[in-house]
Order: sequence, then C-alpha cells, then structure tokens
Amino acid sequence: MQSNSAGASLGHLVKELDSPDRLDGSKIVPAPEVWKTLSAILQSTPFRTSKQIQHLLQYIVSETLAGNGDSLKERVIGASLFDRRSDYDTNADPIVRLRVAEVRKRLALYYQTAHEELVLISIPSGSFKAVFAWPHKDPDQSQSAPPSGPDRTQPLLEPKDQPVQPEAVEPASAPTFARFRDRRWWIVIAASVVILSLATLHYLPSPEERVFNQFWSPILGNSNTILIGMGSNPLYEFSIGAEDEYYKNHPKNRYEEMGLHPYIPIPPGTTVDSKFLDPALDTYLTIGDAWALSSIEYVLAQQQKKLDIRFVNDLAYGDLRQSPTILIGAHNNIWTLTMTENLRFGFQGHSTIVDRFDPQKQWTANADRSETYGIVARVLNSWNGKVVIVIGGVGYSGTRAAGDFISNQQSIAKLVKSLPKGWENKSIEVVLHTTVKNQVPSSADVVATYCW
Repeated sequence: MQSNSAGASLGHLVKELDSPDRLDGSKIVPAPEVWKTLSAILQSTPFRTSKQIQHLLQYIVSETLAGNGDSLKERVIGASLFDRRSDYDTNADPIVRLRVAEVRKRLALYYQTAHEELVLISIPSGSFKAVFAWPHKDPDQSQSAPPSGPDRTQPLLEPKDQPVQPEAVEPASAPTFARFRDRRWWIVIAASVVILSLATLHYLPSPEERVFNQFWSPILGNSNTILIGMGSNPLYEFSIGAEDEYYKNHPKNRYEEMGLHPYIPIPPGTTVDSKFLDPALDTYLTIGDAWALSSIEYVLAQQQKKLDIRFVNDLAYGDLRQSPTILIGAHNNIWTLTMTENLRFGFQGHSTIVDRFDPQKQWTANADRSETYGIVARVLNSWNGKVVIVIGGVGYSGTRAAGDFISNQQSIAKLVKSLPKGWENKSIEVVLHTTVKNQVPSSADVVATYCW
C-alpha cells in the first residue's frame, strides 16, 4: 500500500509541475534565481549520479534563458548533445524523448523534498522548453488572515445606540472542532506514510536497476581492475614520404600547410610502392567500437571501477585469467572470435552469425549493413571465478547496437524475463538485430538467447 501511495504522489507531482496553474508568472522569475535553483538541482541526489542528465537539463535551461526555447526541438537536441546527425530519424531513435522524460521524473523527485521558496523548473509534456515559476501560493491564504483593525465598511455606532442582543451560542462548535482535530491527525499520519514511501522509493533501486546490477554483478562485484580489450582494424596509411612526393606537383591549401593529412587521389590503375605505406597498428577505433566503449565506461564509472583499456594485440591469455574482461568488436578482435568459437552462437565469414546447434539457422547482414546483427555474451569461468563480457557485431553499427543494449537497464530487464530460473549464476549469450539509418543503429531487439 505504501508503494502505491508513493507512486500516486509522484505522479501527482509530475502532473502538477506540468499544470498551467504552476506556470503562471514564468516571465517574472529573474535569471539569477533560475541559475541558483539549477545549481542546487544539479548537485542533488536525483541528478548528481548522471552527467548526461545533468548536461541535458543545463542545456535546456540555458537555451531557454537565452531566448532560444522555441527552437528546442527533438532533432536539434539530438544533434547537439547525443552526437546524432542533424537529419536523423527521431522515430527510429527516440533517445531525446527518453532522456527528457527521465529529466522530468528526476525533477519531480527533487521537488518532493525541495524548499518551498525555490524556483520551480519544469519541462511540460510535449515540449522541450523549460518553464520557470515561483512556488504556487494558496489564493485563499490572504483571506484567511485575521483582520488588522475594525471593519470600516460599516458605520460605527455609539455604545448608547447599540441594540442589546443576547450572546450568540453555537452548540455545534465543540463537536466540529473535535472532528477537525481527528481529521488533522489522519492527515498527519497519511502525509507521514507518503513521505516514508517516497523516501523508500528514492533511495532503493528500481526493479529494472536491481536486475541490471545482477546481470553486471560478476563485473561490478569484483574488486580487480576491469580489463577492456578493444578491436584493432588492419589499416595502412600513406607515409610522410608519400605525401612529400605527392606535393612536389600539387600545391597545398592552408590546412595542408598546417599539417592536415588529406586523402591523396589514386586514379584507377595506379601502382603504389609499398615503401609509401605504413601499417597503422593499434592506432584507430571505429565509431561503433568507440561508442560501445563510451557506453560501458559510463556503467562502470557509476561504480567507480578502475579500467585498463588496451588494444587486443596487447592482450595475452593470462590477462583474461587474472582480470574480469570486456571485449569490444568482432571481426577486428581476435579474442572475441576466440571466446565465441566454442559458444552456441558465433561469427561466420564477414556478414553472418550462425547457430552451431542448428547450422541451418543463420542471421546475415545486408551488403550495405542497413540491417545487421550482433552478439552479447556474459561467460562465467567457474574454475577461476572470472568473467568475460563479449560485445561484437557485424560491422561497426552492430557493435554499437550491442554496446547500447548491454548498458541499458530497460533492455536487460526485458531480456532476463525470457531467461530460465537461476540465470544470475549462469553464462548467457544473446543474438541481437538492428536496423541502421544514417549510420545510426536503432534499439536492438533480441532474436535468440542461450543460457547455461
């Protein structure tokens, strides 16, 4: 019953913050007062645990105060804060709506215990513009105050002119006060229950967060430094000598004069001497691998985990035996292919994931990778107590989608509903599918799972 009261109260507060009645006077709140309140909000418990949510609220408030509130559109925010293309499909990638909804929820949690004199900062539903208002005052409060002097609206009578009347007796006044007193105590009790429920809701993790922590517990519960092995693409780049040879007959622009490395045009049939090519070993990351690394770092940073990030060419088998390990990348990561070689689902060729229990069952990406697949695996080694997490996909978009999936509480909570009892202490492997538009993968959906 308490949790229902807390949820109802929180929902009521969110609705109240969106109410037009709460937003009256938004134009008269001075900017310094807004910044003062924003600073307190960003340092509060609901916000200080998420840098991304802090940056989003700060961006919306600053843009609104700068007079750019009407231009705060979903696609604009996605491009400015979430590294999306300016023309990305917001229906396929609703990250802005999800994050703004999270901001609204955390604002509601903050104002549950905020002081009444603070400015109200809200983002009404259906909008990405901030609204600022003073706390709502009871319009009847001034009317209920005791009068400061005699009522001058009536003529004053001299004592000798005042009629003598018997003193009025109100026999019902005592029972009325008693009923009010009883009701007052019930209100106090109910308010205490709501406050206790909200405090419990505020400090205890949500069901999704608990499941997410259970999934990651072999990593998060380990005191050792977390080893992250990044894929390394086999790339060659023109040597400095090759560029010097090219510029003997081609003028440089001002950026090339500053040292910019451009693409040197190679007409069909051109032969390039190998002395002009240098292997770029352990140098570059694909955008998909970098994105997955960023997502994983965010999860581990919440638990203040120490990381040791290396390219796979710098990893030995003994390293995996000593430390909990996360492998990122597939066809550019020899350790990912090694770890998945004997698992049920594994990579085959450049574009396919195969079910080794049923080789007829395969998932193959499109040639242009507009539809692709990935693997997420959590492999527990009972003999040494260590764990290896595998995050890899067909193409960099597949790896990026896998990284987004395993770092998302809602995705993991939905996944474990399909897993057998006791999954917490078992190894898990998942095949994911995603569609890609403008080089950005959509939220991945699960097409196959195996737990052992």
